[in-house]
Amino acid sequence: MTIVPLRKVSLLGMLEDKEAVLDAAQAFGGLHLIPMRNAQKELEAVPSGTGREAMNALRWLMDCPAPRRVITRDEGFDVQAVITAAGENRRALRQAEDEKAALLKRIADVGRWGEFAFPDVAELGGYRLWFYEVPLGQEKRLKPAGLTVETVYRDRRTAFMVVLSPDEPPASAMPVPRVHIGAHALSALETQLEAVEVRLDDLWMQRRDLSKWRMLLAGNLARARDSAARRRAALETAEVGRIFVMQAWARADQVEEIERLAARLGIAAHVEKPGGDDAPPTLLENAPGLAAGENLVEFYQTPGYRGWDPSAIVYVSFIVFFGMIMTDAGYGLLLLALLFAFRGRFSGSATSRRMLVMGYWLALSTTVFGVLTGSYFGVEPKAGTVFARLNLVDLANVDAMMKVTVGIGVLHLVIANLVSAWHGRGTVGRLPPLGWCLVALGGLTAYLAGGTGVIADLGIAGIALGLCVVAVFASDRPVSSLRGLGARVAAGLMGLARVVNIFSDVLSYMRLFALGLAAASLAATINAQAGQLVHAVPGVGVLLALVVLVAGHAINMGLGLIAGTVHGLRLNVIEFFNWGMSEEGRPFRPFRKEETRL
Repeated sequence: MTIVPLRKVSLLGMLEDKEAVLDAAQAFGGLHLIPMRNAQKELEAVPSGTGREAMNALRWLMDCPAPRRVITRDEGFDVQAVITAAGENRRALRQAEDEKAALLKRIADVGRWGEFAFPDVAELGGYRLWFYEVPLGQEKRLKPAGLTVETVYRDRRTAFMVVLSPDEPPASAMPVPRVHIGAHALSALETQLEAVEVRLDDLWMQRRDLSKWRMLLAGNLARARDSAARRRAALETAEVGRIFVMQAWARADQVEEIERLAARLGIAAHVEKPGGDDAPPTLLENAPGLAAGENLVEFYQTPGYRGWDPSAIVYVSFIVFFGMIMTDAGYGLLLLALLFAFRGRFSGSATSRRMLVMGYWLALSTTVFGVLTGSYFGVEPKAGTVFARLNLVDLANVDAMMKVTVGIGVLHLVIANLVSAWHGRGTVGRLPPLGWCLVALGGLTAYLAGGTGVIADLGIAGIALGLCVVAVFASDRPVSSLRGLGARVAAGLMGLARVVNIFSDVLSYMRLFALGLAAASLAATINAQAGQLVHAVPGVGVLLALVVLVAGHAINMGLGLIAGTVHGLRLNVIEFFNWGMSEEGRPFRPFRKEETRL
């Protein structure tokens, strides 16, 4: 786990070579550009060439369920015509689907009344027909004063009534709202539905036919975005007479390659290390097996360039915390099976492949902790079996589980403070984190010893020593006057105020036990309810029990996934970062061409 060392690169060339240099730098793809002037107004005045309509068209064609084989070369490709056709197809298809849904509902409403045709209003002397579906138990609530009401059909639950009246009867006259039949007969509605379905088939075929252009459209949009990025870079470079200057951050191990590129382009390249006033971006680099930790870290906060990379620690601890919260071997094995079955969905990008590997580890962690706690879809293994002997953790032992989770919390925060001290600068950056390590370890020792005895006294002494270190070294301001002494005392008191934070942060780790116990208890309750149904309702009870088991465990598993992700991440990015991360940085964003992959 490391933060890649960077160098500041300045490229100087003739103004007429600027576009060629920008194109070569974008093709190189390893420079994080440094804006040398604010060009926001100029950028807002120039369209990017990648409008919302074009992006929607590409997404529409990419999401086509049965796409055609792509065309990769076509000299006469008209990008605007494809964008327009895709947009019109998208709007027409959605409109046709809405029409079909409305017709299906109208047919369902009219179908209960059967096939009939409405007479002309003039034939009825200005009267109209109003339709009601009245539940049989509510017929006595009718108040048809002055109205002609006829029951045309009756089934076991509903009386189908028609009211003859020039105007809609008042709401007080009928016990239910009227049914909106419309002006078309059932056969006419069915004819309209058939026409809409034929139109839908044609539109789906048109969408599938348009999907053959998705590669060329994606490439065109990628080129447009590349052009917009070059335009921004050109506007943010400095120009002095006939000379332009472009600055960027680059990896230290790519300096020689950049110098060769500059020599080939006939421009000057000046390379220097970051100065004290510079704020370089942060580029994280980890082993492939731990690379997903970078995504977890950057999801919340990018560490500062002069800080340290917590990706590996966050990755491992997140996997452990997730397994402790899910804590069911059955759920873990099911997750493994689902991930393996749908592994093809994760092959599109490097990030997706990282997430798949992390998913395997999360499922394996869930399985391991489920075996240790003896939970297999909420079922405990029988005594004397191999699985029963592997049941080493009793979630029902509240006192023991509290000690375990508090110990995990202390260990996690001690690691954060130790790494912070290792990377700290000066006594203020190194000694206070060590003091908090003493406080945390001393508190844990006293807690495990029960608060009495020699061991507990050693723990209390460790707390006192740690607090003294924090108070004394919270500031490095020299004590050369009464004012300096007051400032050091105030800084010490402010530093000591964090004792409340470390106490509450350690207690936060008890959620691992609480959520794990809740998940295991809910799984056991679901099994118990299903078992009661089997005996309470003979025959059908088996089917009902299966429904309860499947639905209940699906809900419990879903809640576990949410809780494991949210709280597993929270303990890292809130509690752990609070003690281990001293500054926030910004991610390294290379200036490079986009790739089109389908």
